[in-house]
Amino acid sequence: MSSLDQEECMRVLGPHLGVLHDIIHDAFAKYQAYSPEALADHDERAAAACVHSHIITAASATFGETPGAKLLNARGLKVLNVDDRVVARFKKVDEDGRSRSYPTRQAKSFDKQLPLPGLPTPAARLTIGYEPDLAFTAIQRVVVSCPLGPSIIWCSQVLRDGDEARWVDITPQRFTGTEGYRRYEGREGQG
Repeated sequence: MSSLDQEECMRVLGPHLGVLHDIIHDAFAKYQAYSPEALADHDERAAAACVHSHIITAASATFGETPGAKLLNARGLKVLNVDDRVVARFKKVDEDGRSRSYPTRQAKSFDKQLPLPGLPTPAARLTIGYEPDLAFTAIQRVVVSCPLGPSIIWCSQVLRDGDEARWVDITPQRFTGTEGYRRYEGREGQG
């Protein structure tokens, strides 16, 4: 497995941060341009699926000819591969940078940083996400987060200032003993 160090992972993504920020904002704007009647028909899951589809289409077109970066399709999981050092999926996230995937074996393995068929084994598995407002009418921020099982090791906010893109660490600070309760896998019924 590659290093999960925030500085190293963000350095790998660095040359692409501006483009990734723009792809996410453009995809969200494209969804918001749907007719009010269509938007009213969508629940949160449908809205996120539409935005995701626009992101994947734009990322595929953008990274089709980019040296060192390309979109991979690993058994339906579409991720951006950057130099076989980082593979990142695109997701809607919460304020901590955590996505809400259906817990398939593939999704759980990705979050646990485990090898998956079709993905470079040493690459860190990251999430490039957008946090929408409660009404799903605007993006509050674009983030890159590093999951490890049900936890997030670190979270970076991607900022765009004109032609420049940069990131800042927004990892939530936690006091010892205040971590959320997590039931251990395979031990249902036991606390």
